[in-house]
Amino acid sequence: MSVNIRENINAIIKGIQENKILEIFEKYYADDVVMYEKGDSTNRVGKDQNRKAEEAFVNNATIHEAKRMFDIDRFILKVLVDGNNTAYEMYMDFTYGGHNIKKTQWAIQQWNNNGLVFNQLSSQRVTAERD
Repeated sequence: MSVNIRENINAIIKGIQENKILEIFEKYYADDVVMYEKGDSTNRVGKDQNRKAEEAFVNNATIHEAKRMFDIDRFILKVLVDGNNTAYEMYMDFTYGGHNIKKTQWAIQQWNNNGLVFNQLSSQRVTAERD
């Protein structure tokens, strides 16, 4: 893992694009990571709890496309880095449980020397279609 947080975010996005979600989870997420997804009533605490959630997603999903969002008029990458706090927006197109889902997602994160310690995901579905 690089000490450059922006490089780490780029590596995470690339890993998602390549369907290497578990590999990036193991490399970049700290043992005490807290993950929260909008609509989820519980915060998952620790790498073991979060690994189970990531494995469930990987076993039920196929990523078709994942890309960082750009401001079309200015081509500004929507990645914010302020010290150890980061946020980025990503568009995802994937199949989950037989449903094609297209959505934009913000990841709000906090990092320390051990990796990603907080990851909050907030999604807005663009479309959902049955395959």
